[in-house]
Amino acid sequence: MAGLPQLYVYKAGPVEPVVLPGETVGLYVNKQWQFAQVEYIEPIPRSDPHVVDFGALAAAATSALTQLTLIEMASNEFGQWRMEALDDIEMTLWQGRSDGRLRSKNRMATVSRFTSLRDEDNSVEFFVFEDQHAWGQALNPTGYALTQGRVAFWGYRYVTTSMSQFSYPNKLPTGPWTRIPCGAHL
Repeated sequence: MAGLPQLYVYKAGPVEPVVLPGETVGLYVNKQWQFAQVEYIEPIPRSDPHVVDFGALAAAATSALTQLTLIEMASNEFGQWRMEALDDIEMTLWQGRSDGRLRSKNRMATVSRFTSLRDEDNSVEFFVFEDQHAWGQALNPTGYALTQGRVAFWGYRYVTTSMSQFSYPNKLPTGPWTRIPCGAHL
């Protein structure tokens, strides 16, 4: 039986699933709601295959905007991701090449090695639907060159079945549904 919807999907503490199999989600992608039923959940542990290296960076240098292909999902899947910088870099997150995440009107927050020490709410969580590309850019804020600039990603993979017969706001699914902000144009 489906539970109450998660109106606030960003939870403090260790990463945990935001929905369970059998529950309905509304995936907010490109300023539109797409509805789906979750069929399967799988954890993606923090491991070397999900580490992006932005490469060597000179002092005060910025990397190129890099597509995070390691965290793209297959068709009818979305990923719930958390991230942590492993080296002395500050990373900005983009979903789509022009849509910065973790931002206010004029500034973007960065993720560094110290973010997890200062951020008890784990606000570095984000969602990726199918191949809605996420991008990252690393900055070396130090006065010395770095040989690598790595960021680790971990979270959950959700396999879904599309519920294309529903649309927002015209025809909503019956029962509760969890709102998931995915992809570009948030």
